[in-house]
Amino acid sequence: MFSTVTLYNCAFLCLRAAAGPLIAIENVHVWNGKGFPSTTSTVVLSGGIITNANPAGATVVNGNGGYLLPGFIDSHCHIQECSYLTPMRQYGVTTALDMGSFPYSGLVACRASGVTDVRGPGGLGTVNGTTAAGLPGYPTDGLIPNPTAGEKFVADRVAQGVDYIKLFLDVLGPTDDTIKAVTSAAHSFNKLVISHAPTNADYDQAEASDVDIPTHAPLDQPLNASQISNLVTNGRHVVPTLIMMQSIVNNTHQPFSNYVLNAEGSVTEMIKAGVPIVVGSDSNLSPYVPANPPFGISLHHELQLLVQAGLTPVQAIQGATSLAASTFRLYDRGTIAPGLRADLILLSADPTVNIANSLSIEKVWLAGVEFDPTTSS
Repeated sequence: MFSTVTLYNCAFLCLRAAAGPLIAIENVHVWNGKGFPSTTSTVVLSGGIITNANPAGATVVNGNGGYLLPGFIDSHCHIQECSYLTPMRQYGVTTALDMGSFPYSGLVACRASGVTDVRGPGGLGTVNGTTAAGLPGYPTDGLIPNPTAGEKFVADRVAQGVDYIKLFLDVLGPTDDTIKAVTSAAHSFNKLVISHAPTNADYDQAEASDVDIPTHAPLDQPLNASQISNLVTNGRHVVPTLIMMQSIVNNTHQPFSNYVLNAEGSVTEMIKAGVPIVVGSDSNLSPYVPANPPFGISLHHELQLLVQAGLTPVQAIQGATSLAASTFRLYDRGTIAPGLRADLILLSADPTVNIANSLSIEKVWLAGVEFDPTTSS
């Protein structure tokens, strides 16, 4: 049991799994963070947690020589309705990181046993006149025309219990000093700041204002060597959402070179430079944006596009599991180790050989609750 999984801190962590029936997933190649071993082993679950307990008497699931991964984390999506989590579960997305749905209480209400876990910022900060501010029902307390308003925006979101802070950068604003006030206030509360940054200039503004995680790859012009060097130097992680950028180009009839040269090209150069690339789909069903990548399956399309841009399949998987978890400080998931959440995916084919094999999903576990996509609609 766990012959290929590093057991660490178990004296403390495994105590959490003392309660609950045992489930033993046998005969699986267990992801070790860098690939799959040639030999199979067993992973034991109890009380929604991975444990090193003796599997005697456990309910046995035969993995049939398949490949066991941590559940996928979609690091950019928009969960306006709880029902959007259903297809995410179907496709092995066990954690959804919402990037702007409001109110936060509505997002929290979506959390339930056996469904995709969801986190979010409780709306986003912007200024009057932007696309985001024009969304129906947009909360006026999200408008941040000046630094004082930006600081209040952060304090209000922290009081709601949000998981991180999201900004919508645009030529109309917020201003640099307002963004700096937001990032400073957020960091004082130990909150990450994520920004909507679909243009080259947005990356400059995000970097100058100490934004932690820019999302989207630019469509207007590629990032230059200096911009990419700044990302590396300052330890930024990027969520490119290539499936969204490609879909925007297709739907708005832009030259496809805008995607290949600017968006994909920027990601290729970031990969070469060593910028950590995190996987997010920007899945949404909003009628107010130019593209709607579907929930669940778009995460797999994003994996494929990132491999096409230069990630290895192993790096792409890391970007949707351990790297995503560490980037967003979700320290209870993202790897297969005792004491962590039992968010798992069983595949019938090896995705390190062909990243498209990420779609060969046989079973999904969400905090230990089994879901079989082969028998569910």
